[in-house]
Amino acid sequence: MARKQRPQLQVGDLTFGGERYLMCVPLTAQSADDLLCDTRSSLQFAPDLFEWRVDGFSAYPDPKAVLSTLQELRQAAGDRPILFTPRHIDEGGMCDITDADKFRLIEAVSQSGLIDLIDIEMRYGQDCLTKWSATFKKRNVKLVISHHDFNQYIPPEEVISLLKKQQEWGADICKLITKIGSCKDLVDYSDALFTARQDFLAVPLIAGAMGDASPLMRVFGDFLGSDMTFATAAGSPSHPTQIHIQQMRTLRNLVLEPR
Repeated sequence: MARKQRPQLQVGDLTFGGERYLMCVPLTAQSADDLLCDTRSSLQFAPDLFEWRVDGFSAYPDPKAVLSTLQELRQAAGDRPILFTPRHIDEGGMCDITDADKFRLIEAVSQSGLIDLIDIEMRYGQDCLTKWSATFKKRNVKLVISHHDFNQYIPPEEVISLLKKQQEWGADICKLITKIGSCKDLVDYSDALFTARQDFLAVPLIAGAMGDASPLMRVFGDFLGSDMTFATAAGSPSHPTQIHIQQMRTLRNLVLEPR
């Protein structure tokens, strides 16, 4: 599917689903000083946006401490959008907190005016997510509804079902990550993503793959159905399979540059 035919979403000056394959740099530092240092150092590589994996932050999930640091992060990031991701340990996160603490933090952050997008997992269910969707719309915050399965392959029919639910539950952006064990799995996964786009999906999509196919999906994900990927710049990755943003661009230029 040509990128110009994809559903688009404007987040500040950034277009999801546009002509450019977006690269998001995760920020995972434990201290505020390291977080801000990593942000400023990453800017030399011109990422499209940042993700604050706040579950790696030492003061998580204290709203007061997070908001204080978020104000500085907003200044350091400039006009680049920030995706706020408070991942629970059961979702592959770095810290075990209660749902009440997590949603208290999301409530505070979403009304701060400092964040552009917030990621919430599907596991909280339709009622919870549709309420957050309505709340975020009033606050001009975009909702990323995500589902991760790092341990097993999501078959094509389930890919379709999950994306339908994410969209129905109010996702501004759908996100789906699965484990890929073979080239055939990757082809079938990509085919399911394109089928969803052709049949019903009216929002942008972040799709990823774990396992041996992860590098291929990260580097050429736009040709396999995704509008964005995650890449490292400064600091530690949020997942060990992430590739440095400069290497990503070099690989893409080598393969995609006209001869």
